[in-house]
Amino acid sequence: MQETAEAKVQEEMHAEVGRRIRELRQTKHFLQEELARKAGLSASALSNFEQGRRRISLEWLRKLSKVLGVTVSDLIPDSRVRKPLAENDEEENLLASWRKIRNLDLQDQLLELIEVTAHSHSKRARRAH
Repeated sequence: MQETAEAKVQEEMHAEVGRRIRELRQTKHFLQEELARKAGLSASALSNFEQGRRRISLEWLRKLSKVLGVTVSDLIPDSRVRKPLAENDEEENLLASWRKIRNLDLQDQLLELIEVTAHSHSKRARRAH
């Protein structure tokens, strides 16, 4: 079930990348054949990318972004939107306090303590079930 959900997310991401490529191509007034030629791929491959029928590699993303005059990040869903690090007030307070600690050795020690504590808590929770 988890694998199917992950596959669906990946499929949706590739479809969104394709939509963004198509939108940028149209905004820049490129025909599919023209953009494909300039990027060094076939028009049918570009069509498949745009329609989400084919997964696009990082190499092709780089080539297309260069021709379109954008960054690779502009083509990838959610890469332009910074998500908040904290999900609630407690996490926000924890991050604010963490940022006040300037001693890197102390940060390392605290991080190790948190990781060990979380690991042992996780083990206890699994045994309880």
